[in-house]
Amino acid sequence: MATLYHAPLTCSLAACFAAAEGGVDLNIAPLNLATKQLASGGSLYDVNTLGQVSVLKLKDGSLLTETSTVIAWIQAQSTNADFRIDPSSADYFQMLRWLAFCATELHKGLFRVIFYQEATDEVKDRVRALAPLRFDVLENHLTGRDFLLGGRYSAADTYLTWFFVLSRYAQVDHATYPNIEAYRQRVLARPAIQALIESDTQLDQDLRQNLFAA
Repeated sequence: MATLYHAPLTCSLAACFAAAEGGVDLNIAPLNLATKQLASGGSLYDVNTLGQVSVLKLKDGSLLTETSTVIAWIQAQSTNADFRIDPSSADYFQMLRWLAFCATELHKGLFRVIFYQEATDEVKDRVRALAPLRFDVLENHLTGRDFLLGGRYSAADTYLTWFFVLSRYAQVDHATYPNIEAYRQRVLARPAIQALIESDTQLDQDLRQNLFAA
């Protein structure tokens, strides 16, 4: 079984969402991202020299990094026909498109700076000002769609779901986008998603990571 190195509420939570929705079993190795300490002992740096998640160790000992890649691997292992997308399907490349969008335009494009402690308030506000262009893309795309690929909750949605778990902490305003708001409420109401958010919030406290402590 593959092992996911997981810091609660961080982007590796998106990989947990994918595993839960796809019915893919993973070993979870919890860690405190602030200290880089693994709950089982040792350092995240011993696993990934960048000290970042998501990191997935496969059964053969090889590693996958980058959240979008980890999510794509997880969905490929799923036997859930409503979740797994075959590479021969046109939807497969749409899934990759939206995984990349979440990774570059939302995760690194917005969160990476907004949550960077050394960034000044002025810099963070200038990054927040980039959000409407990205939200316009999402708002237009979600017109007439329940999820990113239409009527099915896909691996790409797991990454976007995670964005909305953290967006309020980033103080980016998407309340004026009706399609986005309906989508946000829809995905956060999914039972597996709710359960993982609740358990991750507790894990954040148990590990004393306190990701969003004042």
